[in-house]
Amino acid sequence: MYALLANTNDGTTFASLSSFSPLPWAMIGGGEEYDGETVSVAFDGTIYNARDLARELSLEPDNTARLIAALYERHGLDLFTRLNGPCAVCIVDKRQNTAHVATDRYGINPVVYLANGGRVICAPRIRDILALPSVDPGGIDPGALVDYLNFSAIPGPRTVYRNLRMLPPGHVMTISGANPAPRLTCYYDLDYTVENAGEERYRALVPSAIEEAVRVILDTEAAAGRQVGTFLSGGTDSSTVTGMVKKLAGSVKSFSIGFDEPGYNELDYARIAARHFGAEHHEYMVTPNDVLAAIDALLDVYDEPFGNASAIPSYFCARFARDHGVDTMLAGDGGDEIFGGNERYAAGRVFSAYHQVPKLLRKGFIEPLVALAPVVHPVIGKGKKYVSRANIPQPDRFYSYNPVAALGVDAIFSPDFVRQLGGHDTNAWARELWNAAGTDDELNRLLYLDMKHTVTDNDLRKVNGMTAKAGMRVAYPFLDHRLVDLAGRMPSDLKVRGTYLRYIFKESLKGFLPPEVIAKQKHGFGLPIGVWVRTKGNISEFVRDALLGPSCSIRPWLRDGFLEDIFRIHGETGASFYGDIIWNLLMMELWNMRTANTDHHQRRTHAD
Repeated sequence: MYALLANTNDGTTFASLSSFSPLPWAMIGGGEEYDGETVSVAFDGTIYNARDLARELSLEPDNTARLIAALYERHGLDLFTRLNGPCAVCIVDKRQNTAHVATDRYGINPVVYLANGGRVICAPRIRDILALPSVDPGGIDPGALVDYLNFSAIPGPRTVYRNLRMLPPGHVMTISGANPAPRLTCYYDLDYTVENAGEERYRALVPSAIEEAVRVILDTEAAAGRQVGTFLSGGTDSSTVTGMVKKLAGSVKSFSIGFDEPGYNELDYARIAARHFGAEHHEYMVTPNDVLAAIDALLDVYDEPFGNASAIPSYFCARFARDHGVDTMLAGDGGDEIFGGNERYAAGRVFSAYHQVPKLLRKGFIEPLVALAPVVHPVIGKGKKYVSRANIPQPDRFYSYNPVAALGVDAIFSPDFVRQLGGHDTNAWARELWNAAGTDDELNRLLYLDMKHTVTDNDLRKVNGMTAKAGMRVAYPFLDHRLVDLAGRMPSDLKVRGTYLRYIFKESLKGFLPPEVIAKQKHGFGLPIGVWVRTKGNISEFVRDALLGPSCSIRPWLRDGFLEDIFRIHGETGASFYGDIIWNLLMMELWNMRTANTDHHQRRTHAD
């Protein structure tokens, strides 16, 4: 299942897209093709402004691929800046003997590609490429496994295979018959050029922009005859989306997930929001048995290790909504990353405040004093940790709580595995993005990192994959580029004021959202997997058999005794930090076992 397969070593010209089979892109909802005299297009996704664009070109909006071809004829590659909505596109220009493959601004519809030996293959999934004959993915990338364990997802454009890459969000890849090497061009990036329009102006703009983002989705889904519902965690984003749907459509179905575990069940806030907006509200309680039942679904969805455990409640919520007649779910992903809603942003302000102290005072007095002070009181211990962490430069400090950063590569992985890494730097990708953010403002640089990784590589993979597995479409109002760009233009003080998160967002939606929702801290659909590993017999037995049993396949990659140490410390402390590590290791083990059972030669590594 691929959009383009070209061998240019022998000067072969690109044939029309219809000559490649099977098409279209292998995504839920199907795709569209258009094979014209000069241009062929394969398209998958949803363009919310398709009717407006078709009207400009005097076309009927009945074939988006044909519309893309017409836009290309008129605007060239600038066409992508005119599209509003998630999509993956392949355009073959027969006159120029050139192909262009693009993903949307935020990588909602992903593109993975392999380019070696003069052959370029593009597809929506890794497994689609691996299923083709004579494909060499280059073996497992040890550095990608380290990154996975550190971040719960592999930061793009890297994949778990050396020769496969993800097309970065907002990029188009061009392949020419005269030059087999793919050329990547960025047609969109986040812009944090500040416009000081005034606080009152932004108070008015934010709700109207959110409403418009929801409206275009509702109009598109209604035109297609699809029923809409919302994920409702009880947080600000999902509650706002639910309220906007009710305001615009007159009614709304909302769906929430609960857990019979203190500290993880936020159904009370979801119920408050549902009552406030008069939603037709539905709830599903995820159990330990559900977790075990969903393991096969996780392995079917993700072609490389993926450790975001909230994929499981996302799956059951989507399946539950489908059973209640919903075709498309609206999700709140992206809101925290554009308006400044993650606790780490406030923590960053606290650590950055240390650097407002004159350097001479810090280096000549405070730090020597802190270094010499005996830890006779918890306050002194916290002071030492504060100074130590504050002195870690960004963006490394942002990820200094992550497992590999906190424990160290040598404490986790075996000496043989570490030798394969060749000095791999797990934060190199983050520093590259940090320097490419186009702003000196620390908060906006962190938002840029989170949009590129947390949203694209983690949250979207989680929600897209599991909703599709449940037979459900999903849409993201907070990733309407007009709303994202509006938030980017705001002064950072309107996003995080001191340590008050989402300042202008919450101020502008007072009176619309319930006060309890505005005041609550972020939680989401987090799965209590760490607790259940310790307390639920069926979960504990399954996890221990996989990781501590004699057939554990990832043990050679890990330091002798590391697995046993993690289980012991987790049992003694109950800390979610170690529970999350155990879950990530479990997902890596299950992925590796499943992949090892295929006949692909990509299994080889240097250690083999």
